[in-house]
Amino acid sequence: MKKLYWIFLVAMAWCGCYDDKGNYDYRDLDELQVAIKEEGPHSLMYGDVLRLTSEVKTSIPDADLQYDWEVQMDTAWYDPFVSVAQGRDLDYKWEDAVLNKEKTYKMRLNVTQLSNERHFYSNVVDVAVRMSPSMLGLMVLHGDGMASDIGVIEAPEFQLQKPSADFRCTTVTDYYSSKNGEEKIPGVGTGLYQTYLESWGSPISENIVVVALTESGSAVADSKTMVKKGDWNDMFLGGLNAGVPMGIDLLGSTNLYIFDGKDIFWRQASKFRVAVPIYEYDENSNEYGFEFLPQMFDLRGNIGQAILFDKVKNGFVSVRQSFNFSGFALMDLNEPGIQIPFNPGKMDADLLHWETGGKYGMVAVMKSKGDGSCFIAEMNPTAENMRLFPKYKYDLSRIADVNSGNVVDWAFGDNQINMGYYATSRGVYHFALDEGNQITPAELVFENNSQVEFEGDITLMKILKPKATGGNTYYMNNVVMVVGTYGGTSGSGKLYSLELEPNSGKVKSLLGKYEGFDRIYKVEIKGY
Repeated sequence: MKKLYWIFLVAMAWCGCYDDKGNYDYRDLDELQVAIKEEGPHSLMYGDVLRLTSEVKTSIPDADLQYDWEVQMDTAWYDPFVSVAQGRDLDYKWEDAVLNKEKTYKMRLNVTQLSNERHFYSNVVDVAVRMSPSMLGLMVLHGDGMASDIGVIEAPEFQLQKPSADFRCTTVTDYYSSKNGEEKIPGVGTGLYQTYLESWGSPISENIVVVALTESGSAVADSKTMVKKGDWNDMFLGGLNAGVPMGIDLLGSTNLYIFDGKDIFWRQASKFRVAVPIYEYDENSNEYGFEFLPQMFDLRGNIGQAILFDKVKNGFVSVRQSFNFSGFALMDLNEPGIQIPFNPGKMDADLLHWETGGKYGMVAVMKSKGDGSCFIAEMNPTAENMRLFPKYKYDLSRIADVNSGNVVDWAFGDNQINMGYYATSRGVYHFALDEGNQITPAELVFENNSQVEFEGDITLMKILKPKATGGNTYYMNNVVMVVGTYGGTSGSGKLYSLELEPNSGKVKSLLGKYEGFDRIYKVEIKGY
């Protein structure tokens, strides 16, 4: 027995630890010694290739051996090693949805003798993985009607800060699917967001995600790598959400509001998942009986801290305290004798489009519940009191494109009278919001009055005004218009970027034309 004890110790020193699966006849077993030649430590960027070689000494036939390169996963309560690649030597591209943290991983080679399931382990080496931002620029959600993908355009006008003169433009139309095994997002795209948040001026990078919504699916991807982390429901702890994605909006740079079903969830920059809704719909409550559209307007003024729109009561609702979502009230101006262009609490109209814009700061395009006519409501979110909030109402009934339903998008420039636009499939039209005077649209032109031409049918138009950019101000904020077109065949989608002249509302220059997309649904600046 004593002799067997010493044989056991020698064997352990020779081959490292192993699991012998209950076979204790050590005299008849062949032994194996394995080592990773490159002891490290090793350092690489996420997405780089890690190459390691092994040295194996054994009399066991190679056909009876299986080689697994394993990484320690470092979970909360135990530290299992999980196989990520096979083969005697390693040639592994470190691009995995699970191994996407910036940290130092433990790696070893596990050699299994197949005939008796014995395991022989190599030395453990450290692999420090560093993360870098993936492509930065304009994200483009596009698709063929069956599935959607996210492309990224790296161009000077889509960077948060002005790049150097030698900046190289790059367009990758399949950026999301290329990072996820060619898997796309099922359905037609409906929403695209980057939850760019910060805490005390510094972005909480590990919690920044890209969220894409479609009519039949969703995807939540790591913003650094575009590797999928899960779907919409994975952002919620405990399954307390209805599982009905509506949208996401930001107030300031630290508060994120997630609209799910009729409820609203909230998180700050230090968190990724949310649990209990901050607003839980209750049809029997005066304060919690609103059905909000998934959009908010940051006030920080005398009439409240935020504004939402109730799609059932067809009125704007003020929120007294946005940090805890309390003090809801319809902005109903029912005082007798006051002269106002419209009652914001009783619009009696559906909200078609709403954004910052116009001379006074807030613009909404509405469609009357009564006769179906459309109008634009201009509002002053910094008004001293509620009666000064509604400014002007612009009748759109004379505009044939609006009445016939040909408008595919609206856009407005911040704090500018002459930056009003709508797009049909045929072109982009420009108009002024001038103190309630009649709107007279004209085709969008360059400053020399030459025509701006687009190839294909227009599917999208937007002025880029990213809400939160991690403490950075987008250097072309409010002056870049993007227009997406589609020619009817795969890859015929194009995205145009135009620089606007804010005072006139005309086009200063064509900045770029980027091709190779399918039908373009949504765009958003990717700042990290």
